[in-house]
Amino acid sequence: MQTNCRTSLDPTSLLGRPVLGPSIMECNKHTLVAHVAALHHSSALLVKYRVGPDNQQGWFLPNDDLHHLEHPDQAATRILKEQAGIDDATLKLAEIESFVGNNQTWHLIFDYLAFARTVNTSPGKAVAELRWFEIDKMPPAEDFAHHGWGRTVLVKHALGKAQPLSTSSPG
Repeated sequence: MQTNCRTSLDPTSLLGRPVLGPSIMECNKHTLVAHVAALHHSSALLVKYRVGPDNQQGWFLPNDDLHHLEHPDQAATRILKEQAGIDDATLKLAEIESFVGNNQTWHLIFDYLAFARTVNTSPGKAVAELRWFEIDKMPPAEDFAHHGWGRTVLVKHALGKAQPLSTSSPG
């Protein structure tokens, strides 16, 4: 099966082989994305991008396209570090979504839960704002990009996984 996918090599490449840095996958048939629902106790991290993917505005789960040959687990780790400054979290793949996107490419979305060990964050270059929200006090769906998709993912996968700040023993 032939596709129209190709790799743009890092400008530091030599003889067609990347020397440093990832290469970017250029493809008009497929879109591979990792979404990361970062959780800390009963809170979830949301971001607003300076320029939103697909020209969307509003809250997003941290996300990005996978780099060429990048494993989705590595992408999720990279996304947390680059976009939120989080480098200490336990990841769990929650779901793989498959659909045809607005740009008519076949999307594979790797939805991760990330259990962060801290709420300390620092916004990456592409991030205009990032904020922890208590899961039961998240913004309404209309404040999310893509018609509330990130909120739907959080409710579907994270609601039962978030841990209360304190636990009480039965009396």
